[in-house]
Amino acid sequence: MATAAIIVMAALAAGSSAYGLKQQSDANKVQAASAKNSATADYMAIDAAAEQTGQAATQEAMKLKRQALIERGRIVAAQSETGFFGNSPLREMLNARLKEKEALGTNKVNYTNALMQGGRDSTKVFADLSGRINETRAKTTNNWAAGLQIVSAGVGGGVSGYTATRKPTKGVA
Repeated sequence: MATAAIIVMAALAAGSSAYGLKQQSDANKVQAASAKNSATADYMAIDAAAEQTGQAATQEAMKLKRQALIERGRIVAAQSETGFFGNSPLREMLNARLKEKEALGTNKVNYTNALMQGGRDSTKVFADLSGRINETRAKTTNNWAAGLQIVSAGVGGGVSGYTATRKPTKGVA
C-alpha cells in the first residue's frame, strides 16, 4: 500500500507539473499570435493612413493648380481690359507662378514627411512585435527543461508519498 501511495503521489506531482507547463506553453502561443495580429492591424492602419495622405496631397495639389490657373486668368483678363502689358503685369504673372511652385513644393514636402513618418511607425510596430515575440519565447520552457521539471516534480511527489506513509522509528527525534 505504501508503494502504491508513493507511485500515486509521484504520478500526481509529475502530471500536475506537466499540465502547468502545457498551459503556460499554450498561453505563450496565444500571446504570440495576439502580438502578430496586433502588428498586422497596425500595419494596415499605417497603410490606410499613407493612402489617405497620398489622396489628400493629390487633392491639395489639384486645388493649388486650379487656384494658380484662376489667378493667371485674372491677371490676363486685367491686362486685356486695360490694354497694358508692361512690367507690372508681367511681374504679377511671375509672382503667381512663383506662389504656385512654392505651394506645390510645400505640399510635396509635407507628403514626403508624412510618408517618412509612416515608415517610422512601421519600424516601431516591427520593433514592438519583435519584443513581444521575444518576451513570449523567453517565458517558454524548452522540452528538455520541461522534462526535467516533470521528473523533479515526480521525484518530489514520490518523496512526499514515502514520507507520508513511513512509520516513525522509535528513538529518533
